[in-house]
Amino acid sequence: MRIDHLVWYDANLEQGRGFFAERLAAAPAFGGSHPGEGTANYLASLGDDTYLEILGRDPAQADASLDSEIAALAGSGLYHWACGGIPISDLAARAEAAGLPCSISAGGRVKPDGTRLDWTCLGVRGHEYGALVPFFIDWHETVHPARSTPRGGSIVEFVAVSPRPASLKAIYDALDVDVAVEQGPTAGIVATIESASGRLMLRSFAPLPRGYVI
Repeated sequence: MRIDHLVWYDANLEQGRGFFAERLAAAPAFGGSHPGEGTANYLASLGDDTYLEILGRDPAQADASLDSEIAALAGSGLYHWACGGIPISDLAARAEAAGLPCSISAGGRVKPDGTRLDWTCLGVRGHEYGALVPFFIDWHETVHPARSTPRGGSIVEFVAVSPRPASLKAIYDALDVDVAVEQGPTAGIVATIESASGRLMLRSFAPLPRGYVI
């Protein structure tokens, strides 16, 4: 299991792109829009199988199509994160064995160059940790987005903070998520990216969102 991607949200998509263009080794590239969801994204590679997604409102779509939680977010911050590296069927079996309900959804979109991305996502329910628990993604035969976008840097540290770290760690262990967990008064995630431009610490919104629901 590995971190597949981080999701950074800024309602002003171009502002979000500009923030990272000034701080990473390469400017993020346009990834595409999400029809019917009201959002679009830019991407920056953080390794062969890991990337940063800058998510924001798509001006070509109606605001009414936005998820209610996303529409209410103010400012910018880490919104969610995804893990990958294990077949979804195996992961579903692990979740079931741990008594964690899960949902599976297939998706896809056409990239600006005309090629298509296809994926299957799994989301875990039955917990109260919101975006501290990642969703999971399998890209199947699709070329991983991290391999077709500019290399912006690398993740050198990723920490989940929770007032109840032991029970969160139990969920991670059940799902084979190898991420550091620290105790703290406010739930959140902190990712540190290193590039030729230096180190950049990214923090989640506060309060922590529930994140992408599958």
